[in-house]
Amino acid sequence: MSNELATIVLAACGGLLVIIGLLFFLRPRWLLGWLKGMAVFGLMLLGAYVLIIAVNLAGYQSLEGMQTVATISTQRQDDQLWRVTLEPRNDAAPFVETLSGDQWQVDARIIRFSGPLRWIGIAPGYRLERLGGRYTSLEQERSQPRSVVSLGEVTWPDLWALDQEFNMPFIEGVYGNATFMPMRDGALFDVRLSASGLVAVPVNQQARQAVQEWDQ
Repeated sequence: MSNELATIVLAACGGLLVIIGLLFFLRPRWLLGWLKGMAVFGLMLLGAYVLIIAVNLAGYQSLEGMQTVATISTQRQDDQLWRVTLEPRNDAAPFVETLSGDQWQVDARIIRFSGPLRWIGIAPGYRLERLGGRYTSLEQERSQPRSVVSLGEVTWPDLWALDQEFNMPFIEGVYGNATFMPMRDGALFDVRLSASGLVAVPVNQQARQAVQEWDQ
């Protein structure tokens, strides 16, 4: 389409829209009814969105500053087979799982708020997502089955997933994961979380020695 033809088409469309808009003013009741309908529809959409946020917040823990959200201990059961215990700090029941590999990692979902939700003081929320194992050998990592355990149930509608796909207003869904840490018999780690992500900190001598040997 040439520029001249495009100008004519756009001008015609624009003029038609203006005329249609002016017709509303010929009968003000139509305009007032339409405005009321749009206002009610907008309020319903806003209310539904607030309800979705409330339902999802019920499944998240409040996050203010850097805090310890769980402890993880590892006990050797066999060669590259470990009993891993994750104890959340929110009085929830511990997760005891068997993982294969040489290292562990825990992931979390984080929701941060902006705009009016931040102004009224809603703190970021987190939910521990999964616990997984990994082999240090690339060949084993590719050939052996992965050990991944879910740590929570997904709430529907899933606000975090919706933000990842549609960039929802006033919220930001962030995926946080702790760096892979080495498995060691009797090792104990703290999992600490801030609004930007997870950090794993060795607590006892076995954990510190495992990290030192792993870094060498």
